Amino acid sequence: MGEVWSTIGVFALGGVGWVATSFIGSPFRQFYDLRSEVIQKSVLYANVRASAKQDRPEYKSHVELDDADLDRLRKAQEEFRDLAARMRAFALNEPFAVRLVKWCGYDPLKASSALLGVSNTIDTYGLDRAAAAKALEKVLHFRTVE
Repeated sequence: MGEVWSTIGVFALGGVGWVATSFIGSPFRQFYDLRSEVIQKSVLYANVRASAKQDRPEYKSHVELDDADLDRLRKAQEEFRDLAARMRAFALNEPFAVRLVKWCGYDPLKASSALLGVSNTIDTYGLDRAAAAKALEKVLHFRTVE
């Protein structure tokens, strides 16, 4: 009879381990993979050329770009928006992992908003672009440039 209870205990512990891994561990790892991708894209597109320059808050001047630079700018905007969508989906769909991530000092919802800010301002040189990049670095605790 003792062997039966031992076997049941092994299966129960296996089930608990599977639940913990599937609903907490895997999403927690997903956040760090996503954060790593954000850092990689931030470094990759840190020097992307903008199509406008904001000299004053109410005035933007056009910057001429060749096709390759314009394509790279559009790709950067799309990639940051995609990362924002994925970060937002994580923040809204993984409550246990989000609690754990917040305990580690990160806020996925704020990170998503910061990524949207980068996507929306990367096409214009100026204070807004710099502030958006700085906000993203702050919320995810990294630095693009030393």
